[in-house]
Amino acid sequence: MTCPYCGGEVGDTGICPRCGPPDGTAMTGWRPDPTARHEGRYYVAGRPTDRVRDGKKQAGDPDGGRLLPGYVALPARSRTSIRSTWLATGAATVVIVLLGAVLWGLLLHRHRQPTPDAEYLSALKNAGVEGQFTSDANALAHGRQVCRQLDEGGPQQGPAADKIAVDVFCREFSKGFHILETVTVSGTFVLTDAAGFGAIAADDASCSGANGYSDIGPHTQVTVTNGKREILTTTALGQGHGDSATCTFTFGFPITEGQDRYVVSVGHRGEFSYSFAQLQNNGVAIQLGH
Repeated sequence: MTCPYCGGEVGDTGICPRCGPPDGTAMTGWRPDPTARHEGRYYVAGRPTDRVRDGKKQAGDPDGGRLLPGYVALPARSRTSIRSTWLATGAATVVIVLLGAVLWGLLLHRHRQPTPDAEYLSALKNAGVEGQFTSDANALAHGRQVCRQLDEGGPQQGPAADKIAVDVFCREFSKGFHILETVTVSGTFVLTDAAGFGAIAADDASCSGANGYSDIGPHTQVTVTNGKREILTTTALGQGHGDSATCTFTFGFPITEGQDRYVVSVGHRGEFSYSFAQLQNNGVAIQLGH
């Protein structure tokens, strides 16, 4: 019998020692190259192809394949497509890694970013005005109330603590918000007794009112209200200094601009009305007695 692939003689086994089994065995895989051009040739369903190899090196041999009956051409392997696949895979991997890094960075930034409440409380502390509030909860409630009043059309003005609240909780009002100035007003209250009626009790260290003026002393209250009779601040006269003819008390109190007027009263000895500019520039000077 003659081998249908290489034309060589087939022995008693019916199998060509070079090409393997004859017709009827549809084998797919590597077999010895019947053309002897290469060590092996690749078969598909028993049909020879143009793919050949020598050792581990593979190549194409369509010329040799056409010498064999039933030859079939296999699609050529594209190194470009393989390279493109690897490049595309690599690019996709890089994109995924970058996206992951960006998301991680955003999450980390968000985690580190302080909340508005914490930012507000920290700003109050840095400005040295946190002592105006009895607690953090009171400060936060005040800050949010400032923004609610602005939303309702309230005046865009207030003390420094209110400006901090605006900058944190309702920044749309920040640009037009006016910080009201706060000043400490200096005051004097002079009790006189030039006629010697015994209106002043004095010693070497201090003095105070006596007889009909005994309500005038270190603990006499000084009250400041606005035009609505709302109390803005209070203090006391403090220790008096002088003699039996003149006793002077000095005191001070903070006020913030924005009121229509400021009414200062010392005990029940009358009321004295001032503007913010008058208090800021001249202070308070009250005299009682003869």
